[in-house]
Amino acid sequence: MVRCDAKNGLIFEIGDATVGDMGLRSARFEIGRYKETIRLDGNSPDRRTIALSKHPKLLAALTSGADFATMYAIEADVEYSTGFELTGARDQISRLARGCSTKP
Repeated sequence: MVRCDAKNGLIFEIGDATVGDMGLRSARFEIGRYKETIRLDGNSPDRRTIALSKHPKLLAALTSGADFATMYAIEADVEYSTGFELTGARDQISRLARGCSTKP
């Protein structure tokens, strides 16, 4: 899920009750030709985040018009992967970005 954060701008958020239990530290994203492993932020037991301002290639991939993305857990206590649909993501993220201002 992508949301607006007052401090960091657009945030990609991984929310799951087991994220902390899994020891999830990094994730590999595959969206079309884009493939990258990213270190995740956050220590919440049910949430990890990525500031999209620090990962413009991920933001570009999410808004590229690709239909599907796959995410793999890296540096975690369990093997885990998930896929998610990106239909309409370009328009939704663009609308969110227009209304998302950061505070210094």
